[in-house]
Amino acid sequence: MSGPKVVRIVTREEILALCEGHLRRLDQAIATWMRDGKRMGGLAEEEIAATLARRKALGDMLERDAFMDLQKRVPDEIAFLGADLERRRQMSIDKAIQKRKRQRQGKDNAAALIRALEARGAAMPPALHEQLQALASGNALADTDAVLAQGLALLTPQAPAGLSDAQRHLANQLMAGLETQDTARWTSAHGAAQPNPRIERVDGQLAELQALFDAEQATGFAARLGSIEAMPTSLQQNLLLDSLILDLASAINAAREHRAFMAELAMLAADLREHAMPGTALLQATAACDASTPIEALKTLVTECTAALAQIRQGLEAEARRKAILQGLAQLGYEVNEGMETAWAKNGQVIAKKASLPDYGVELGGQAHTGRLQVRAVALSAERDTRRDVDVETIWCGEFARLQELLAAHGDNLLIERALGVGTVPLKVVGDMQQGAAVGTKGRTLG
Repeated sequence: MSGPKVVRIVTREEILALCEGHLRRLDQAIATWMRDGKRMGGLAEEEIAATLARRKALGDMLERDAFMDLQKRVPDEIAFLGADLERRRQMSIDKAIQKRKRQRQGKDNAAALIRALEARGAAMPPALHEQLQALASGNALADTDAVLAQGLALLTPQAPAGLSDAQRHLANQLMAGLETQDTARWTSAHGAAQPNPRIERVDGQLAELQALFDAEQATGFAARLGSIEAMPTSLQQNLLLDSLILDLASAINAAREHRAFMAELAMLAADLREHAMPGTALLQATAACDASTPIEALKTLVTECTAALAQIRQGLEAEARRKAILQGLAQLGYEVNEGMETAWAKNGQVIAKKASLPDYGVELGGQAHTGRLQVRAVALSAERDTRRDVDVETIWCGEFARLQELLAAHGDNLLIERALGVGTVPLKVVGDMQQGAAVGTKGRTLG
C-alpha cells in the first residue's frame, strides 16, 4: 500500500483515437497508391480488390478491440503500399528510358537512311519520305521498324521488270554477290555512334521526373536536351550536358520533397477533418495545395496543421482522462458533479469528498493533457482527529486499487509511476478557500 502517488492514465478513447488515426493514414496511402498506380499503368483490378479487402480486415480489428495488432499491422501495410508504388515507379522509369532510347535510335537510323537513299538517288514514295523525315526529326511512330524496313528495301538491288527468263537469270547471277539489306545489320553498320553516357543519364533523370509528376514537368528539360543533342560532339556539348544533369538532379530532389510534404499534409488534413469544421481556413488552404504550391508554403502548412492537431488531441485526451477518473470516483461513492471537471481543467486540481469521511477527501492534481496526475488523500480540516490520518490513507489505497479495476473494465489503464508509503508524509490540509476553488460548482452528479 502507498500514500501520495504519481499516476499515468491512458483511456480507451485515447487508444481508439490513435487506432482510427492509423486507419485514416492507411486510407490516404491507399488513395495515393491507386491514383499513382493507375497513372503509371499496370495496376490491375484484382490488386485493388485485394488491397481493399486487407483494409476491411484491419478495420474489423478495431471492432474486435484488437488494438495492439492493428497498431502493428497498419504501418506494415502502409510500408508495403509505399514499396509497391516505388517498384511500379521504377518500372515506369525503365519503360520510359527504353522508349526514349528507341526514339533516339529511330531518329539516328532514319537520318542515316535518308542520306543513303539520297546518295544512291533512290526514288522514295512521298508517304515514306514524310514518315522518315518525321522519325529523323525525333518524332515517335508506332511502326518505326516497318518504316525503316520499307526504306531499306529501296536500297536492295532489284532485277528490272519486263525481262525474259534468260535475262532475269543473268541478272540474278550478276547480283549474286550483293547482300540484301537486313534492318538490324544495316542499323548496326550505319546507325548512330556509341551513345554518350551523359545523354543516357539524362534520359533516366527525365524518366524519373515524369514518373514523379506528369509529363509536362519534364518538357523544358527535354527541350534543352534536344538542343544539346543537335550540337556536334564537343567539350561544350559535354559541359552543357553536365549542367543539365545537375539541374535535373535538383529538380528531382525538389519533386521528391514536394511529394513527401504533400503526402504528409494530406494525412494531417484527414485527421483535422475528423475534429474541425471542413470550412476552416487551415483546411481550405490545405485543400488548395497542388503540384504548383511552393515547398516553403507546404512546410508552413504542415507545421500549422501539426500544431493544431496536437492542440485538439491534447484537449480531447485531457477531457477523457478527467472524465474517466471522476466517473470512477463517483462509482466508489465520492461526491462528483459536472462542475468538477471544469474546475480541474481551470485550477489544475480538484477535491472529491465522501460523506462517510467528512473530514477527508481525495485531491486530484496535475495537467491531464500530459497523462500524468497526482492523487493523494487530504485533510479538509485542521481541527480533526489526526490519529485517523493513517487509517484514512490506508482506506484510500484500497479504494485506488478498486478504481484501477473499474477503469480497466472500461478499457482504461491507470498505472502507478511513483508512490510514497502510507504515513511517510503528513496529510496535506486543504483550507476552506482551497476547497471552494478545487471542488467546483455543484451540479448533476456523475455516475
